[in-house]
Amino acid sequence: MKHHRNLFDARSLHNDTRLLFKLKLLLGTVCAYGGEIPLTNTELAKRMGTSSYRISVLLQKLVCEEIVHYDVRGKLFFNQYVFIKENEDIGKDDLYAKNFVFFNSESFLQEDRNVQRLVLHYVGKELVYLPGNFRWGHINDLYGPLGLLNIRTRKEALAVLKKAEKYLIMKIYKDNFQVLNVHQEWLDMGEVYSEGAELWVMKQLKKHRFCCDFLSRKAVWQIAKVMEDYYAKFDYEYATEIFDTALFQIQKNKMRSQNFFKLIYREDDEYIVSDEKNELDEISAYFRAVMESAELNYAVQLSFDLHEINRKKQMAESNLFSNDQITQLNQEIIQEANQQHERVWDKLRQINRHWLDRFRQDPEWFIKHAYQIKFLPDPILEIKTEIEKALSKQNRKNWAI
Repeated sequence: MKHHRNLFDARSLHNDTRLLFKLKLLLGTVCAYGGEIPLTNTELAKRMGTSSYRISVLLQKLVCEEIVHYDVRGKLFFNQYVFIKENEDIGKDDLYAKNFVFFNSESFLQEDRNVQRLVLHYVGKELVYLPGNFRWGHINDLYGPLGLLNIRTRKEALAVLKKAEKYLIMKIYKDNFQVLNVHQEWLDMGEVYSEGAELWVMKQLKKHRFCCDFLSRKAVWQIAKVMEDYYAKFDYEYATEIFDTALFQIQKNKMRSQNFFKLIYREDDEYIVSDEKNELDEISAYFRAVMESAELNYAVQLSFDLHEINRKKQMAESNLFSNDQITQLNQEIIQEANQQHERVWDKLRQINRHWLDRFRQDPEWFIKHAYQIKFLPDPILEIKTEIEKALSKQNRKNWAI
């Protein structure tokens, strides 16, 4: 995950303390799929060198500003992120802001707040470090009630621009200024790379009682690559459900998963990576196969859920004409059942669409699991039809032989 450019808009930074902005940078660095923050308040506080109470107060402020939010389960999500898939071509609308190391340097943090905001605005939002991506500005747009910065006069604006020249390559004229780039010495300090995917995978592995102290970091990244692919194709909720189901399956059948354990529990330098054998790719291939199997188990569980929802609804409908108190309760049960039915139905339709795409690439997997798929409910109808066609075609070939 990458930082969204709007996070660096100077107008949104007027009331930020240094600690609050550092927290924003950290959240953008550790957020994972869907913007989920896989660290607790205590872990965030430890990284920030402050107290959990202070982090809680700052997070509540960010909730009010709609920069973060909590879901119904209490999970924290960061809203100002951009998802960029590995090796993906980035379009003009997908540009993201880099978290440069110098943002947290002692020199930069000691600068006047308005100097910081001007630099952050042009480096983070306007991306002037990109080749040829210079920006013009009007000096009188920097100050006043509607100004970019929290200053009142032209004299203050000129003073800020002069101090910002320490970081930005600029030309200042009578009424305008031009920002050309960032001084190389600051860019050479490097950038802070996202670690959200790794933290998220580790959090899920710990939840399913994997011995994370012995896990290879390279193995974690191979598992994260599979999750990234699912997240890119589907939404956060679906990808997370399948990921959790896959980990449960692995832990449930440890005998069958011994080869996988042998691959992930080793030192990073022990992997064989050559033209003949790539053990890192074997990790992602195995886990992808488990994820695909988990989809089938997930679909079966959804079909059971759908059956139970329909049963609950039918019982409520059969008692609908009892006394007024029971009637009201049953109407609420029916309404809730209808909403649950719609949610499960949508998930099954999503699985059906995904399976249709996969069927074109690997029909054999679906033929192998045809019996289990056959008894899934109606949203899976299209894939069942494709499987039947493939089986009929296979049978005709066998008769011909």
